[in-house]
Amino acid sequence: MINFLFNYLKYIFNVGKKWILVWMFAPGIYMLILPFAFGNESTKKVLIDGQKEGLESSGMAENQLLLNAFGIDDWQSIWTMEGIVTGYIMNLFLPLLVAIAVIGLVNKIGAKAEEDGTFEFVASLPFTRTMIITTHSLVLILLGLIIPLVWIHFIYIPTLFMDINLNYGSLLASLLQSSLGGITFAAIALGIGAATGKASLGWAAGIGLLAFEWISGMLAGNTEFFEFIRDWFSSFGAYNNPYINGLDAGNLLLVIIKTIIFLMIGFWGFRNRSLNLK
Repeated sequence: MINFLFNYLKYIFNVGKKWILVWMFAPGIYMLILPFAFGNESTKKVLIDGQKEGLESSGMAENQLLLNAFGIDDWQSIWTMEGIVTGYIMNLFLPLLVAIAVIGLVNKIGAKAEEDGTFEFVASLPFTRTMIITTHSLVLILLGLIIPLVWIHFIYIPTLFMDINLNYGSLLASLLQSSLGGITFAAIALGIGAATGKASLGWAAGIGLLAFEWISGMLAGNTEFFEFIRDWFSSFGAYNNPYINGLDAGNLLLVIIKTIIFLMIGFWGFRNRSLNLK
């Protein structure tokens, strides 16, 4: 089993190397904007203070729907480096990016490979279906944790040379909660894709759940149903601000249970259907 895992993981990383490298570094390089925006006074005045003044003068800062759409509790909380990373990036964009990055890879090595006919090579090897879907699940979880870890270091490392203070341990706590949130969307994509052999259904399930939970967060202040979804089911956001308050066991348990349930759908479906081999 260990030898199989090593060889199959090597095959997966070889097949998905380009996708992994692009998603590992492109968002991280983009996030370099943040430390340089806050670390230089003139740049901060243009990019940060200018945006703040524009929002306040337009009255948009009081729009609760807009705040909910971006996962922000209070506009005033995001005009510092700590605030924008933990109260904005972690709440919305990081789970979103993790979901898209990992869904793309697990579809590429799973349902999409079946549709393209490239999965025949894997199916011809002496691997059981349980071994294959277990490996796909491990890849999903590992990359869902490692890729955003790389991104956040593009933000953190430059701050060491600037007059910006970020608590590394607290940053990792927020990162863990948000990454696990993104992993849940990828998990349902893998589960549905593995159960049906249809890459399009995998994408639809992952992005569909993501959209539903995001819209629920937007409308939570207006409808009790959406408020219930946001508070008890949604994977979006670093709940209870782990950067300040630390990780909450209940919040972690929520995203872990969702991930397990979605992956079990894939285990059951993949082991009990005919493969789309050409």
